[in-house]
Amino acid sequence: MFTLTELQLTRVAQYVRGYLLRTADLYGHKDARARAQHRWMHTLNVLKNIRKLCDGEKTDADTRAVCEVAALFHDIDHYTVDIPYHGVRGAETAGRYLTKEHYAADFVKRVAEAVRGHHQDWEEETPIEAQIEAVAAAYSPETLMLIDAETLDKIGVSNLLIALRTLNTLNNRPVSDLARELNSGWTLQRAEAWFSTLITPTGKAFGVQRLAFTRLFFKQLEDEIVMYDPYPSPSQQTLELLQLPE
Repeated sequence: MFTLTELQLTRVAQYVRGYLLRTADLYGHKDARARAQHRWMHTLNVLKNIRKLCDGEKTDADTRAVCEVAALFHDIDHYTVDIPYHGVRGAETAGRYLTKEHYAADFVKRVAEAVRGHHQDWEEETPIEAQIEAVAAAYSPETLMLIDAETLDKIGVSNLLIALRTLNTLNNRPVSDLARELNSGWTLQRAEAWFSTLITPTGKAFGVQRLAFTRLFFKQLEDEIVMYDPYPSPSQQTLELLQLPE
């Protein structure tokens, strides 16, 4: 039974991080270094999530090793191709690296399969339950856990932080403006949409917790924050009328 060492995992992590930085620069993305750092931290979140999924699904050491390495590689080619194809290219990159590092052929194949299949284009026209059933039947357990590990990073605290980062142009405006933008609906809708695509039992259980937190956050937001000023600034004419006599 194969057990991944901490040294092996560190080498993979260093390779992936360096690759993200190089390719973000090479392909000319605006704010490349910052974007690559965001992508790397997302990768670490996915690694953290997949470890929790492995615990919950009670996987063996082989499966855990495949999952951890696949989590690190899953977005390695995020900047080199269009998003729908980054899983395919990432599988090729992972395969080349792991083969060069003398990993067993079966291990390389399983990692590549998980990376290749982790990106799913969910269709609006087809019931999500039918799509999930088809995906669950078509892919390996490692692939399904990787799909869920990435999906979980789009629900809960991470989803809220992404929304706040997107709204960072409001940094010189009142907190009420930020609260109103957050509460417009799209942040919660995003979390609910991704929650509906979770596949594994453990993934769904974590999703329930994270979605509940998101809903509670927005309830608390409405309870605590005044989003619209009921007493807007008066006009100059009104101010003149309100002046007290001497």
